[in-house]
Parts: sequence; structure tokens; C-alpha cells
Amino acid sequence: MTGKPRKHHFIPQFWIKRFAGADGRLWSYDHNNGRVSERSSKQIMQILNLYTVEPSYSDDVTLETVDLNKIDNDGNLVFDNILGGDLSESTRHDFASFLSAQILRDPSVVTTYNQRAQEITLNLLEVFDSPDFGTFCAKWDAQFPGTHVTELEFDHIRSKGLKNAENALELIINGLDASEGLPELPFTDAVRSPDGRKIIRDRLLGFDWTLKVDKENRFILGDAGVLYNRGTMQNVSVPLSCGAALFLTESKHPRPSISFALTADHEATNLNLESAARSRRWIVGGERDRVEALASQVGSNPLPEHTDI
Repeated sequence: MTGKPRKHHFIPQFWIKRFAGADGRLWSYDHNNGRVSERSSKQIMQILNLYTVEPSYSDDVTLETVDLNKIDNDGNLVFDNILGGDLSESTRHDFASFLSAQILRDPSVVTTYNQRAQEITLNLLEVFDSPDFGTFCAKWDAQFPGTHVTELEFDHIRSKGLKNAENALELIINGLDASEGLPELPFTDAVRSPDGRKIIRDRLLGFDWTLKVDKENRFILGDAGVLYNRGTMQNVSVPLSCGAALFLTESKHPRPSISFALTADHEATNLNLESAARSRRWIVGGERDRVEALASQVGSNPLPEHTDI
């Protein structure tokens, strides 16, 4: 167990570093102690064993060291591309893939996986209340969009009989409810598998994307990272650096490439306030005064966490 990385960044360091000031200094507000201080990207926006599978048993940290490491390396490159002026369709697709993984790895989402998996497992008993596979699928797709049950699986569950199926599903639910959870189920596959991220990526690609540049480098970063409304994800905003942010808005005919615009004063102000208000612990920026002012404005009344996708 010695030597394994235990502090797992849910906001990658390469992203945090882009909010350092011209002098290379990074100022961070910490809700826990109420102070603004100069901090290293290594010291913030991380949680102990967040992505470790069964810390007391298999103690598998490969989600952090292998899978998320690759996602972050790819993400760093696409950040470089978009901030370097590559606003092409391929860059937009690459960035959507990174954002979908980023949304799924967020602590507020990671902690909901077991609860959601239990709900899905329990609803498999609906096969006994549906007259046929088609009726079951219509109800299932409405309740759990993006998930699938095959007709073979439907028939298999029915063949078990209600009592046997209840017993089998109860064992699964009990395993999910255990303090350590089950390896690989469910959040590891959601992050590791491109198919697990597809529904979010496709939703993001259904927006119009605009890169807005702020020549005064006023943007800050909160530890929510990707900002969106609860439920339907109608609009998405992503601070990329002190001088640039992505704004995603709903569109019936989304443009294939990324548009470009200069940031209006009110847009920079509003995005910073949202970043600060949605932060759970950390806010970072390149200027101490700006971070202090935002921390003071937000106070102790942050916005609700966006756990629903």
C-alpha cells in the first residue's frame, strides 16, 4: 500500500495552473478556514482516496494513475489547442469528451453513483409488471435515459420468477450499500468507458459553443469546474484560464465549430460570481484582491450543488 497516490485531484493540476497571475503566483480561498493564501496546485482541489476502488481490500488506484491520467493528458492538449486558437469541429469534439469525464469525476457526482445504481437495480423488477419487452423498454427509457436492458436480459430475469429475482437483486443492492462499495461498479466504468460518457458528451455537442476572451485576465476558477444548472443542463460555462472561458448555450442547430468573442464586463463578473458561489471549498485566481472580493461577496450562501445530470 505504500507509495500509492492517495490525494486525488478532481480538478486537474494543469487546469488550476492556468489561473496563476502574470507573476506565476496562485491565490486560493479556502472555505474551511476562511483565508486567502498563496498555494500550489498540488495542495488544492483534491480528496483522499476519491478514486480508489475498495481501499481496505483490492486497494486499486489505477483509475487515478492510469485512466484519469490519460484523460488529463489528453485534456491538457485540447486546452492548449483551444486556447491557442484551434476552434475546429475536431477540437470541439475532443473537448466535449474531456468535459463529460470531468462531470462524471466530480465528487458531487461520484458520491451519487451507488444510490443511483441501487435505484436502477431495484427497478429491474418492473419486468414482472410489464406485459411485454416493448412496454418495459418504454418505461425504462423514460426513467433511465442512456441505459439499456436487452430482450435477452429481460427474458432471463422473468425466467427466474419474482421471488428468486428479488433475492438476487437484493444481494446486488446490499453489495452497493456496503461502506467500500463494489469494485468497478458503478462509477469506475462510467469514467473509464467512452460509452458511459456518451450521453453527456452528446448533450454537450447539442449546444452552441463560444470561446470568450477577457483581455484583463479577470476569470477565476472554483472547485466545481464545469458550471451548469441542475436537471436539464440547459447552459454550461467553463472557465479555462484567467483570460478565457467557454460558454455553451442551447441551440436547435448547433454550429460544428467554436465561435469566438470578446468577453463583456458583465459576463466576466457573472461567471466569476457563479464560479465562487458553486465552489465547495476552493476558489483560485491570479490576483489576491479579486479572490478576496469574490469570497466576501459569496459569503456562506453557496448555490446548490449540481448533482443531477
